[in-house]
Amino acid sequence: MSQIAQEMTASLRNARTQLDMVNQQLAYLDRQEKLAELTKKELESYPTDKVWRSCGKSFISQAKSKYVNDLSHDESILLDQRKTLNIKKNYLETTVEKTIDNLKALVKK
Repeated sequence: MSQIAQEMTASLRNARTQLDMVNQQLAYLDRQEKLAELTKKELESYPTDKVWRSCGKSFISQAKSKYVNDLSHDESILLDQRKTLNIKKNYLETTVEKTIDNLKALVKK
């Protein structure tokens, strides 16, 4: 019985660790989405048709519309990643809850 409890505790610890990592990844995606959104708004306020885009240590002249399209594409990728992470988060939260319930039931026996 103690071995089962130890395995369940290890599983709980693992699920909580993964849940923390997913929450950190979601927070990172939030920051990236906000950055892309603010950059798009800033670019749209510029009167010129060409902008300078960072490329490592140098800059490349690029059409503003192309840059805005790239940012929109990046935002759609971030949304897909967010959906996937939310599914994983829900799964891990359920796993944690079920493991805790099972541990409580095991202790009551």
